Amino acid sequence: MTGLAETANVTLIVIVALGTIAVVALLAVVAVAVVKLNRQIEKIANMAEPVAVKASDALESVQRVTMSVGEKADHILTRGVALSDTVSNNVERTASVVEQTVTTPLIKLSSLIAGVSKTISVYTGTARHNGHSNSTKQSKE
Repeated sequence: MTGLAETANVTLIVIVALGTIAVVALLAVVAVAVVKLNRQIEKIANMAEPVAVKASDALESVQRVTMSVGEKADHILTRGVALSDTVSNNVERTASVVEQTVTTPLIKLSSLIAGVSKTISVYTGTARHNGHSNSTKQSKE
């Protein structure tokens, strides 16, 4: 039985040695794969860095342009409000001037014309009335 036990021990040692060699080989394959993967990642990172820098520069440029446009729009809006206020004030002053220089004299002129017209109608009405009375008196006599 010793021979059999010895053979079993040797077989077991060989199996363990083969298993260990397989594990070591597998670890070596994994290590090589990790090294290759690391190199690929570095290449990709090196390729991506200039793109990221360009994207960052473009973003900063867009931000500057946006701020500039915003400032210009704010300036234009401020000027527009000021212009609107000026036009509004001018319209109010013009309306006041028109009222004082045109409307008031027109109202006075209209009143004068109405007075003169009434005076004429009263006079002509009286003259007709007197003439009518005279003709009536003459026809009665």
